Amino acid sequence: MQDIRAIILNRSDRKFWYIRYFITNRDGSVSKFEESTGVKKAEKTLAYMQSKFLPAWLARRIEDSKLTMVKAKEFNYFASIFLKNYEVWEDYQNIEYRTNRILAEFGKKDIRTITKLDIKQYLGPLTNVKTGKSLDKSTKNKYLRVFHGIFDVAVDAGLIDRNITFDIKLHERKNRDLEEIRPFSKEEVNLLMIRAQDTQYGSLLHNYLGIAFNEGMSPAEILGLQVGDIDLQRRTIKIRRNVTKSKVKGTKTAYRKRIIPIFTGAMLHIERLVAEARRKHSLWLFSKEDGNNLEDIKDIRGTRQIIKDGKSIKQNTKWYKLLLDCGVEYRDIKNCRHTFAVLALESNAFTPQQIANILGHSDLKMLFEHYAKWLKDKAIDADTSINLYESLINKDYKQVTV
Repeated sequence: MQDIRAIILNRSDRKFWYIRYFITNRDGSVSKFEESTGVKKAEKTLAYMQSKFLPAWLARRIEDSKLTMVKAKEFNYFASIFLKNYEVWEDYQNIEYRTNRILAEFGKKDIRTITKLDIKQYLGPLTNVKTGKSLDKSTKNKYLRVFHGIFDVAVDAGLIDRNITFDIKLHERKNRDLEEIRPFSKEEVNLLMIRAQDTQYGSLLHNYLGIAFNEGMSPAEILGLQVGDIDLQRRTIKIRRNVTKSKVKGTKTAYRKRIIPIFTGAMLHIERLVAEARRKHSLWLFSKEDGNNLEDIKDIRGTRQIIKDGKSIKQNTKWYKLLLDCGVEYRDIKNCRHTFAVLALESNAFTPQQIANILGHSDLKMLFEHYAKWLKDKAIDADTSINLYESLINKDYKQVTV
């Protein structure tokens, strides 16, 4: 609003004095409005309304418009519009929660003064409110998408020219996968597979390990398998979904949606699971007794509980007990996938690209970044009789002896 003008209006058919006012907008257009003053004609004269009431009304209106303009620049003003647009979304409660956390930091700030550095410094140390642990990159990106939406509203309102939040890229503070990769040896795998047949470790762990060690799938991918994904005739598995933390969703990336072969080591386990699923009339390869899908790997691994025994700390899970009983050093169950990857590379039975495709990696760089260090010193075992250029050597070539 650039300018406001007003006059007192005497409506002959009304008992109150009226105000007609004109607002000149930023684009030069003029808007006309009328409203009742709430003052009866019988109580105040026209002279009073013009000399006393109107100047006071104009002063209040101008002050209110200034306040509105200030509020229309604050971050929380645009956040409220953003939330209004998402009220019908199924995920609205999560969006509202993240927005409210952000508002605690940025709510009163002029959105024009917020920089990319401000947002990155906010997202960097962001933690889970309940556990105090740092949020992972995926969750932080969900908060970043809230910033995207709010700044987009400010762009639409014409207050800012561009959405700076789209220039922000988040990076993990450290490559956790590289640090956590600790594959099992062949001897350890054999020992674990034999011992896991004992039902004291649960009825599902043995068959789970048979797939994880032989197919290189992640825990969430294995739990996401349905009977319809298995083709025993063609010996293939379609990987199309994940199950984790009670949620069934698509694969993490487009590369993770893939078809892989059923290797001999996994075949018996898969056949048993298919037969069991049909007995339960279940869609799922791994399911509860009622046929419903498992909700998380903890349904197989066991629920993690830290038990303090003197100075030692133990994890009270079926998986932990299996490792303990086998005398195998503890590591996360996802290392079954890493074990497949390392042993597949060592076997020379696959090309690196085949292994990358089986694992669902986007490229070979990811494969070697994850597993190269576990293959060090393997060059010494190479076959020294190999001559890569034998077929190219000219018959007339004479070898020079030094």
